This record gives sequence, C-alpha cells and structure tokens, in this order.
Amino acid sequence: MDKVRKLIFPTWRPIVRAARNYCCDQKVKNLVTFPEVTIGDGKLKYILAKVYVHGEMGQAKTVVRGVSRVKYHLDVYDQLQREANSLDLCTQCLGGGIMVHDCDKNYIKIYGRSQTLGKADHHETRDVLHEQEKYANYKIDAESGGMDI
Repeated sequence: MDKVRKLIFPTWRPIVRAARNYCCDQKVKNLVTFPEVTIGDGKLKYILAKVYVHGEMGQAKTVVRGVSRVKYHLDVYDQLQREANSLDLCTQCLGGGIMVHDCDKNYIKIYGRSQTLGKADHHETRDVLHEQEKYANYKIDAESGGMDI
C-alpha cells in the first residue's frame, strides 16, 4: 500500500493543483475583462454593484449599469446577474438611482434612489464613470441629497 501512495500522490496532487489554478485563472480573466460601465442614453434607472469571483470579495470590481425603458431597478440588476453568471462571477448590489445621460452635451446627472435596492453612492458612481476613457471629458453632477428617507 505504501508503494501505491508513493506513486499516486506525487503525480495526483500536481494535476489537481493545475486544474484548480486553471479554473481560478479563467475566472480572474473574466473579472478583469468584465466591463465597468454600460449605460444607455437619456433618462435611465441605474445600479451600482460589485462583481467578484466567488470567495474573493476582496478583489471585487465596482460596476455601473444603466438601462432606459425598464420599470424597476431590479430589472437592471437581473440583467447584470445574468451577464456575470454567464462568466461564473458573483454580484452584490450597492444601490440604485436615476441617471440622465446627454451624450451630445457630454453631461451626466446622477440623483435619486431605488425603492427596493436603496440609494447608491452617487459620488462613487461618478468616480467610476470618470475612470472610463469614454466619460473622462464629461461633466458629471452627482447629487448627494434629495430623495433620502
């Protein structure tokens, strides 16, 4: 029996480690390539969320999703969850609000809150948008007050 252990364990463990590292590496690649911002044009319901590899919340990526013509903020969050789940990633919603995006004037206004998901940190949303090359020259107003309950 000892001879079998000496033969099997040294070859078996590296194979398992390599398989585990391959899976983890693919998930990390998916997280790195996951788009931070996807917003439409006009008046939108938006959410602020974290996307991460399961069990690795410390390496989470903050994302913004804004969709027009949806009735609820949960619809936007459901779309984000489907997108993340297809890449084997997890999500955590941080809140929602309203966004007015005028691409002709390079202007975005962020305000309000979600009745269901709570209020997103609009200043953090503004920071995420400013980090994007596409929105670097935009004027972004983030209201901190307003509709707080």
